[in-house]
Amino acid sequence: MGDQTQPDNKPVSHAQLEWRDNGQPVSSAFDDIYFSTASGLEETRHVFLAQNHLPERWAELKENAVFTIGETGFGTGLNFLAAWQLWNDIAPASAHLHFVSVEKFPLHPKDLARALAMWPQLESLSCQLIAQYPPYLAPGVHRINLTPNVHLTLVVGEASDGFRSLSLDDANRDRWVDAWFLDGFAPSKNPEMWSEALFQSIAALSAPDSTFATFTCAGIVKRGLKSVGFAQEKVPGFGRKREMLRGRFADADESATDSTASTPPTYQSTPWHLPPELGTTLKPKTVAIIGAGIAGASAARALAARNYQVTVFEQGEHPGSGASGNDQGILYAKLSPKPGPNGDFNLQALQFAQRFYPSQCPQAAHFDGLLQLAQTEKEQQLQRQICQQLQLDTASLLARPVSGEQASEHAGVSLQFPGLYFPRAGWLRPRQVCEALLQHPKIQTHFHTRISDAVYEENSDGKSQWKLRFDGVEQTQSFDALILCTANFNRQFPQTAPLPLQPIRGQVTFAEATTTSEKLKIALCGEGYIAPAGTQFEKEASAQHSFGATFKLKQSATEIRQEEHQENLATLASLLPEFAQQFSEQTLRGRAALRAATPDYLPMVGPVAQWQELENTYGALRKNRKQLVGKRTPYQPNLYVLAGLGSRGFTYAPLAAEVLAAWINREAMPVSEDLVKSLHPMRFAIRALGKNREI
Repeated sequence: MGDQTQPDNKPVSHAQLEWRDNGQPVSSAFDDIYFSTASGLEETRHVFLAQNHLPERWAELKENAVFTIGETGFGTGLNFLAAWQLWNDIAPASAHLHFVSVEKFPLHPKDLARALAMWPQLESLSCQLIAQYPPYLAPGVHRINLTPNVHLTLVVGEASDGFRSLSLDDANRDRWVDAWFLDGFAPSKNPEMWSEALFQSIAALSAPDSTFATFTCAGIVKRGLKSVGFAQEKVPGFGRKREMLRGRFADADESATDSTASTPPTYQSTPWHLPPELGTTLKPKTVAIIGAGIAGASAARALAARNYQVTVFEQGEHPGSGASGNDQGILYAKLSPKPGPNGDFNLQALQFAQRFYPSQCPQAAHFDGLLQLAQTEKEQQLQRQICQQLQLDTASLLARPVSGEQASEHAGVSLQFPGLYFPRAGWLRPRQVCEALLQHPKIQTHFHTRISDAVYEENSDGKSQWKLRFDGVEQTQSFDALILCTANFNRQFPQTAPLPLQPIRGQVTFAEATTTSEKLKIALCGEGYIAPAGTQFEKEASAQHSFGATFKLKQSATEIRQEEHQENLATLASLLPEFAQQFSEQTLRGRAALRAATPDYLPMVGPVAQWQELENTYGALRKNRKQLVGKRTPYQPNLYVLAGLGSRGFTYAPLAAEVLAAWINREAMPVSEDLVKSLHPMRFAIRALGKNREI
C-alpha cells in the first residue's frame, strides 16, 4: 500500500513514516498501515495472488510468454516480492514477468530496507530489490530489471496520471495488463486516489481477460470498476476483514472491436508515432542487427534476454570497431535544472546504466565514483541550480555538491574547482563491454561483414522478410525484423537515409601513467575528461590514461592528428596542469572515431515510417501543426533504428535498448509516452511538417 495523494511541491517527495514498536511502518499523512499487522505477506498471498488465480494461470503459461501485473501503490514492495517469489516457483523459465506499479510518494531507500527486514523469508529477493532501487526517484518512469526475466516498472506520480503516461494511444497495443493489484491506502483515508480517471486508465490498459483483486469493498471502488466494465464479486477477506473484491474485465471494449471496420479509432493526438500493425500482427522471431557498437550490442542483449534469435553483422574486425572502441570511457549524464525530455532521459538513462553494467559486464565497469567539475562561473551557477532543483545534498546517492577541497579528497589529486560527485558513476572499458553483451547463446555475430543492401520482400514460401545482401557474396539471408545500429552509416540505407544524423569527429589521447597521475582514483570530467590509469589488455606493459576528447562537427576523417593531441593537452592543463606537462613529454598515442549526433542531442529509438506516405498522411500539418490528424501512416514493416547516441553512448544505450525491445516485444514501455515520442526516429520529420519545411 502507499499511494499518498499530497501536494507535489518537491521534485522527489518520499513517504513520511512513523514506526511502531513491532517495526511496522505507518503513513504519517494518512495514519494508515502499509500491510496487515497479522501477516502482511499472507494477506498479499490471499488478496492479490490467490484471488487473481496466479498460481493456476502461471502454471499454464506458454514458453516465452509475457505476463504483466499492474499495481496501485508500490509502498514497501511487499506485493511485488511475493509475486516474484511465486513466479520463480511456478512460471516457465522462458517467460517474463512485468510488474508495473505507480507510487506517488515512494519510500526512501533506507526506509525500504527497514520495512522489508520484517520478512526474512523474502530476504534473497528483497536484497536484490534494495540493491537495484533507484537512488533518486524523480517523477516519471523507472525500469528496474531484477533478473533477465523479472522487470519492475516503478512510476513515480499520481496513480491515474502515472498509468496514463504509459499508454501509447493504441487501443490494441496498450492492453497489456493481465492482472491488477488494486492496493493503496483505504478509500476512507485516501479517496483522491480512487478517482474516475484512475478507473478509466485501468480499463484502457487491461487485456481482454484481465483480472483484479482488492482488499476493499468500498462503494467508490465497486462503482468505479463497474463503470469501466469490470464484473466483480465479493469473497472472504483476509484475517479479520470479512470481505474483499475480485473480478475480471468483462467489457474489453468488445463493441468497438467488432466495429473497427466501419468505425475508425479515436486518438488523443496525431498518432504519427504508431505503426499500423501494432498489436495485430505476429511478433518477429528472428532479428538482424547491423552494427556491433554499444547501440547494437545493447539492442542484441535486450532482445536475446527476451528469447529472440539475434544475428549481429559488423563490418569491422571486432565489437566496438567504431566510436565504441576506445580503451576507456566514462559514464556520466548532463543533468538539468529544468524539466524536459533531455534532462529527464539523461537522469533516467544514467541510473539505468549504473544498474545495467555491473550486472551484465562487471569486469568492464569501474563505478567507484566520478567528479563533474565546474571550471567556469557559468557552470558553477548551473550546478547550484541543479542541486537546488533536484534537492541534491551531501547525503544524496545520485550526486553531491563538493568544494574544490572535497573534490581533491575524492580524486586523490589536487583540484581547484568545485563540482558534483557521482558516487555510483565511473569509467568502463568500452570494447570489453560490447564483447560481453554479445556473449549470449541467442546471439550470433559476423565480423568483417558489410551489408550492401536490405530489402523487404516475399520469399518463395510466401512469407515476407528482410533480405540482406553482402558485399562480394551472392548468398542472402532473411530475417523477420531488421535493426539499424550503424550511426552515420544509416545514410547508406535508403530506408533511413533522411534521418538527420550528423558526424562529429572525436580524438582521444592515450598517455602512460606517471608517478603523479597514477594517484588519480576516479574519473574526472569538465571541459574534457580523464580516466584513472588502467590497462585495456594484459599484454600492455604499463597502465595508461585516456583523456580528451575533441569535438569536430561535420568532420568525417579518422586519422590521428597531432594538433588534436595538443588540443586535448591544453584542455587537460586547465584541469590538471602537472598531468598535462608530464604527458606532453611523452610520445602520445590516440584514436579517432565518429560519433553520430541528432539535432536535439537525444538518441533515435523506434520504428521507421515510409517517407513518402508520411508526407501524404500528415501533409495537413504544414498548414496547422497543432491539428489532430486522426489516422496512422504506413511504416516499413519491422524496421527499427537505434542511433544518434552522440558522446554519451554508454549512458544512453542500455535504456534506449529497453525502449527498442518494448517496441518489438509489445511490452509496457520503460519510459513515458512523452519520452517515447521524444526518442522516436520520426520526430524530426513531424517537426519539419509542422514548420512547413522539407522532410
